[in-house]
Amino acid sequence: MNVENFFKIDDKIYTSGLPNINDFECIAKKNFKIVISLTMPTDSKVIKNEEQILTKLNITYIHIPVNFYKPKIEDFKIFLKIINIFKDEKLWIHCTKNYRVTTFIYLYKLIELKEDDKKLLETFWKPNETWQKFIKDVRNS
Repeated sequence: MNVENFFKIDDKIYTSGLPNINDFECIAKKNFKIVISLTMPTDSKVIKNEEQILTKLNITYIHIPVNFYKPKIEDFKIFLKIINIFKDEKLWIHCTKNYRVTTFIYLYKLIELKEDDKKLLETFWKPNETWQKFIKDVRNS
C-alpha cells in the first residue's frame, strides 16, 4: 500500500490522503470495516464509485463531504457523532491529502479526549487562514 500521507492515530483510527482501488483491497485485508471519506464529489482525484468498491469488499462507506474552502461546524459535528458511534471499530478516514482529516482528528482529540495534539495538526500541512478560523470556531462552539 502506497497511499499518500498515511498516518496511524492509534490502534483504531488510521488516516490518509485518497486511497486507490488497490489500497482499498489492502484496507479490507487489514480488517477495516468502515471507511469515512471527507472528500467532495467534485474533488479532482475522487473515485466516483468508491462506495460500490468498498461495499464489494464488505466495508461500510460513510461520506461526509467537507468543502476544503468553506468547512462547516456542522460537518465536524456529524463527524464527531460518527466517530463516537464507531469508536470500538477500526476506522480508515481519508480526504484528498489528509488535511481535512488531520484537522478533524485534531479537534476530535481536543474536544473528546482532552488532548491538544498540535504536532498531529501540522504533520502534513500548516492550516491556512480558513482552517485556522474553522478550528477557532469549533473550539468556541
